[in-house]
Amino acid sequence: MSAADMSAADLLTTLAWRAAHTPRRAALEHRSTTVTWEELYARVTRARARHRTAGDRTPGRRVGLLGSNHPDTVVALLAVTANGTEAVLHDARATAHERARTAALATVTTWHAPSPDDEPPPTGPPAAAPGPERPARYFGLVTSGTGDEPKVVRKHWGVTLANAAAFADAAGYGPDDRVLCTTPLHHAYAFGVALLPALLTGATLVLAPHPAGPATLAAALRDSGATVVQSVPFLYRALLDAGRLTPAPALRVCVSAGEPLTAELARDWRGKVGVPLRDQYGATEFGQIAFCADDPDDPGSPGEQAPAMRLMPGIEARLRTEDGRLLEHDPHASGELYLRQDGTEVTYWGLPGLGRAGHIDGWFRTGDTGRLPTPRTVVVEGRTTRRISVAGRKVDPDEVERAVRAAPGVIECKVAAPPEGTEGHGDRFVAFVAVGPGVTETGLRRHVARTLSSYKVPTRFHLRDALPRTGSGKVHLARLWQEVTA
Repeated sequence: MSAADMSAADLLTTLAWRAAHTPRRAALEHRSTTVTWEELYARVTRARARHRTAGDRTPGRRVGLLGSNHPDTVVALLAVTANGTEAVLHDARATAHERARTAALATVTTWHAPSPDDEPPPTGPPAAAPGPERPARYFGLVTSGTGDEPKVVRKHWGVTLANAAAFADAAGYGPDDRVLCTTPLHHAYAFGVALLPALLTGATLVLAPHPAGPATLAAALRDSGATVVQSVPFLYRALLDAGRLTPAPALRVCVSAGEPLTAELARDWRGKVGVPLRDQYGATEFGQIAFCADDPDDPGSPGEQAPAMRLMPGIEARLRTEDGRLLEHDPHASGELYLRQDGTEVTYWGLPGLGRAGHIDGWFRTGDTGRLPTPRTVVVEGRTTRRISVAGRKVDPDEVERAVRAAPGVIECKVAAPPEGTEGHGDRFVAFVAVGPGVTETGLRRHVARTLSSYKVPTRFHLRDALPRTGSGKVHLARLWQEVTA
């Protein structure tokens, strides 16, 4: 089904069909709580009545949902959307300042923290669903804002559902699957790889506690009977390093996204778990862009680029070369990736000029570099916007990070230049490095200098026990810079 043919009404119709035809099957699981399809439909129906009474169905109204990985968030999202209100998903742990910023951008009039108290206890026979009406056409997702100010992406329900359905088909999701969600539901990754595919296919969505340490995640993987797990490289590596993984015989699909998947991690996971890690390329603006649906026989040697991923239906890609040409594909050319998606253009609520500026001739600039081996495959090589200028010469942070990670005792590394407008911005850059005992800045500098040219050696090495993470598992660069400049 194309994006033009889908809407939130299809999701709600599917929910009603599941409640009628598979009422006792589990739709959602969280800790010791199980919500069947029949119960989910009843809860959404009651929540709809509550939100209608509260006035959350005024045309053009937007409600901020302070979400968490809990069934209450799913119920509230479906109820608000069914009533025609545009929901803006936001982290329940966000500060008042962050909520105010989002509210100003998206003109959010009400903040709502989903809870069981939204729904009066049912009395008598199940309540009938409210009469038919037009569900919301749009909703909003907030970008992570790890280095820049957060933005609210206006998402089209039909395009998003078509994209999620295409991903579910590529990954082979079905009603017998149990999808373990380990990242926040209010982020595009979990939203489009776990939540929506499970609702569309009838799979059971198992919500892992979040945030959670390796021991908790290992227990969730062991006890959930998951057939599918979606997570980020940081958490997959943490599970391996913790040594707590036990056999998960039902597991068949492991999806990785959020940051580059190294060949070393892919090989280690395959060797320990027996199931390949499949790389996924996505963005809040587009949802799921590409997926490594094939199982490579050889994931390559450490440091090598991951295999090519297939573009999702409805997504087109082009390369813009240094001379400004847009190429459909060229097996030997690298360039900046530009995308477009059927049925929509990238729009940011409250920042209309930003969306327009990101498009060139109808193609959206991703800020990623890569290759297009064929018209329908993509290899992502890094971030164009991360390139650092040092005395007129360009430094690729990915290359420097690989060199630092190769040093004994290094756990993780993130290389970056100081943010614009801050002291030190210009011809200098630093490496934030998580290290074990005995590692020194002098030793790291000597190690990198033996591998890279002198201008590629970071100005400073900031050594730490661990690097701070965002809710989606990415390194929190903004926090790192705040700490070193405070």
